[in-house]
Amino acid sequence: MENGQVRKFDRVLANPPFSQNYSRANMKFPTRFREWCPENGKKADLMFVQHMLASLKPQGHMATIMPHGVLFRGGKEKLIREILINDDVIEAIISLPPGFFYGTGIPACVIVANKNKPEALKNKVFFINADREYTEGKAQNKLRPEDIEKIDFVFTHKLEIPKYCRMVDKTEIVDAHDYNLNIRRYVDNTPSRNRRMSRLT
Repeated sequence: MENGQVRKFDRVLANPPFSQNYSRANMKFPTRFREWCPENGKKADLMFVQHMLASLKPQGHMATIMPHGVLFRGGKEKLIREILINDDVIEAIISLPPGFFYGTGIPACVIVANKNKPEALKNKVFFINADREYTEGKAQNKLRPEDIEKIDFVFTHKLEIPKYCRMVDKTEIVDAHDYNLNIRRYVDNTPSRNRRMSRLT
């Protein structure tokens, strides 16, 4: 809080708890939220995202960990995705490896938001599918230094690599996929049939 209002930040980095319930009762500053997710059913994820966006200055940037479900679930979550896409605040979505966090096997991603996208990025979302490049660990899987460097490099330079990353126009997201942001719809890194067969033989 600052001067009785939600404080504004230049940068927000967050790893909020996944799949929480919440209550609208006595919720302060309801204007933070353009739409309200169901209060039960463990769907508060996009409520966190809306709060973070409301906490950004006009030139602000945000990156938050989210479960994959927010990218494709219907109902109010779809309405919130429509708002985010039509407001053109999503800069990138990055798929992370499986088993990446303690205590949950839920697939996760990073949503990167930018409230003041440069002209070259307007009405576009950059997708990075990095869920196949990691090292396995006993308790959790990890990104290697080279994996982190690759993600950072392609994100910074907005490079396009087949089966790894691609810049997608809003028209494709809206017209072809009806606001579904499931990463594999845009960057499918499934091994080809020939590759699978060679591994079996």
